[in-house]
Parts: sequence; structure tokens; C-alpha cells
Amino acid sequence: MENLSQEERNTKTAIEYLQHIVDGSGRYGKSSFDKAFALVSEDFEIEVLPVSVKMPKMKLPRYRKWLEPMVAELFTDFNMKVLETTAQDNRVMIEASSSAKTNDGRPYGMEYRISFKFNDQGKITLVKEYVDSLFTARFYGLIQEK
Repeated sequence: MENLSQEERNTKTAIEYLQHIVDGSGRYGKSSFDKAFALVSEDFEIEVLPVSVKMPKMKLPRYRKWLEPMVAELFTDFNMKVLETTAQDNRVMIEASSSAKTNDGRPYGMEYRISFKFNDQGKITLVKEYVDSLFTARFYGLIQEK
């Protein structure tokens, strides 16, 4: 068994969570989402920020109900690259970028800052995902170009 510090364990868990979400968004569907959400606590919440993207803070059941069908309808292939990680105590911050293809052939790519908070058992309790609000609004049709 690995002898990891709290920070190393939490960083590894955060990266595994993201990889399972990515795999669920393209290759493996529900089974990969099940693996991702096995890493979270019962009181897990996720928040997509900034507030201008108008995503409410969600508990796990609501998040799954939104996430899984959305990615199945939108993406045929989804990839994420972890660029940098920082960990301290029960928090991990990940800088990442993604690239994807949509079912209708549009390219997709995003830059993220994702913060994770962990409980003492190493389960994820809170995710705050910071996205490019202008790109998000354009991609999802929340604003139209003039």
C-alpha cells in the first residue's frame, strides 16, 4: 500500500475524479461516472463559477441528473489535461484544459481552475469549478454574437 501524505492522497483522488468524469463524458458513460462519484462524500456539493454562468450549487443527485444526459447528448469525445496542481491540508487546486468534439461536429475547449475540499476520510466534499464565462455563454447559446 502506498504511504502518501494527506496532500498527495487528495491530489491523486482529485485527478482520478476528473479522469472518471472525462471518461464518462466520452468513452465509458455511467460506469465511469459511478467511479467518480464513489470518491465523494454523502454531503458533496459542486458549484460552477463565476455566478454569471447561472449554475446553481448542486448536491450529487441533482448534479448527476444534469451532467450525465448533458454530456451524452453533446460530446462524442472529451479529453482533459491537468496542467498544474497545488495542495494544502484538505484542499487541492487543479489547473486544467480540455478539448472535445461535439455530436454536431463543433470543437470544444475550455480552461479550468477546479478546487476540491476533502473530509478527513479523503472523500471529496466540495468542488468549485471556475470556467471561462464568455466561452460558456457562447457555446451553450446563452448569448448570441452580433
